[in-house]
Amino acid sequence: MKIDYGLEMSQSQKIIVSTNLVQSLKILSMTTLELEDEIKKQAEENPIIEVEMQNSERKVDWERYINHLKHHTYNDKNESRYNADSEMDFENIISNNQNLYDYLKEQINCYKIDKTEEKVCEYIIDSLDENGYLKDEDLVIKDLNIDSSTYNRCKKYIQSLEPSGVGGSNLEESLIIQLRNLDIKDGLLEDIIKNDLNCIGNKKISLICKKYNINKSQCMNYIKLIKSLDPKPCEKFKLKDIIYIKPDVTVKKIDGEFVLEGNNTNDINIHINSFYKEILNDESSDIVAKEFIKDRLDNALNLIKSIEHRKSTTIMIANSILNKQKDFFEKGIHYIKPMKMQELAQELNIHQSTISRGVNGKYMLTPFGLFEFKYFFSKGLETQETEGVSSISIKKFIKDTIKNEDKSKPLSDEKIKVMLNNQGINIARRTVSKYREELEILPSSKRKTLISK
Repeated sequence: MKIDYGLEMSQSQKIIVSTNLVQSLKILSMTTLELEDEIKKQAEENPIIEVEMQNSERKVDWERYINHLKHHTYNDKNESRYNADSEMDFENIISNNQNLYDYLKEQINCYKIDKTEEKVCEYIIDSLDENGYLKDEDLVIKDLNIDSSTYNRCKKYIQSLEPSGVGGSNLEESLIIQLRNLDIKDGLLEDIIKNDLNCIGNKKISLICKKYNINKSQCMNYIKLIKSLDPKPCEKFKLKDIIYIKPDVTVKKIDGEFVLEGNNTNDINIHINSFYKEILNDESSDIVAKEFIKDRLDNALNLIKSIEHRKSTTIMIANSILNKQKDFFEKGIHYIKPMKMQELAQELNIHQSTISRGVNGKYMLTPFGLFEFKYFFSKGLETQETEGVSSISIKKFIKDTIKNEDKSKPLSDEKIKVMLNNQGINIARRTVSKYREELEILPSSKRKTLISK
């Protein structure tokens, strides 16, 4: 029996748009080095794309360039420029030792949720396997001793986090979560994912078409969208290698004002191969060849747009950080203010997941060193005189205070708490203890013991 899903011709266009959106968001979440690799990979797969590394300060009129390409009006001087600084002064090395669980918990800290929900979310995160799958939900609910509505609400929070696809019970559910995070709600598409991934793997296209009463073109569009999703979204957290960091932006003080600069010293220029331009412009060219080239051209254009979207979003978020953290840039880490992704998303009128992707793996070179964007998004504590102080600042205070303490009389957590209270920071002793433990600093009794020995 054939199932009629009520598909209209416009559905294919929606799928194509969705596929482009997947690529755009994937590129948005990439680090600078990952983006370089992606550009080179696409150039290898798409004969229309040519990549050239060179130093250049030329500006490109993007709107004009894209319009010209769409209408097959070409100018060899127009080219896509992806900027990636590679000067040794800007090379930074860090150890990629953050695990999946810490990364998810950092994001949950940026949500406005109550203490109960926070504990449930952290428990769910700790229950995930290394692939980000939640295998035994019944056991988790039993251990937490909570009602199903609270559990489902918290699970939904987890499934909205990066990497997109985390919190599903298997591959199929992970892919569906990725779609829903993109606001793609399509019952037919979800049915294909749930039931027919093997058919896709075995290229049984006609079987899928017959089962769902769709034509080959619609089926191929669905498959293209599915293949654009990430089957292993948590894979990168299994790597423990040394990674090289290229900052996306640099903050400098010029004439007494802090200025934000995108790092544009080195360029990757994306050209459209002139040979294929000529084929498109030649009226006598084979129609099938033109269709192939047009498809590859659309892919190239989407790559260009995705890179520009990544660049503009990164700069927009960086500008917000610069405006909100002026005390930090003037005085240093003690003066970081708490920021919430949710609040910034509302302020910029964009989705919180866009902020999360825009923050992921992006680095800012400041007068005080290299900082990942997400460093500025942390929990805040209330103070008597200010809007709040970042937990990062509190940890820095605790670390410095203990470092400079009288080694024969180590400071207790209670004494450090009083010192913070005297500075107008409302903090409990247990919070001081928690932060000290996160800094991997021993309690005062153990520090004193070590000294006496």
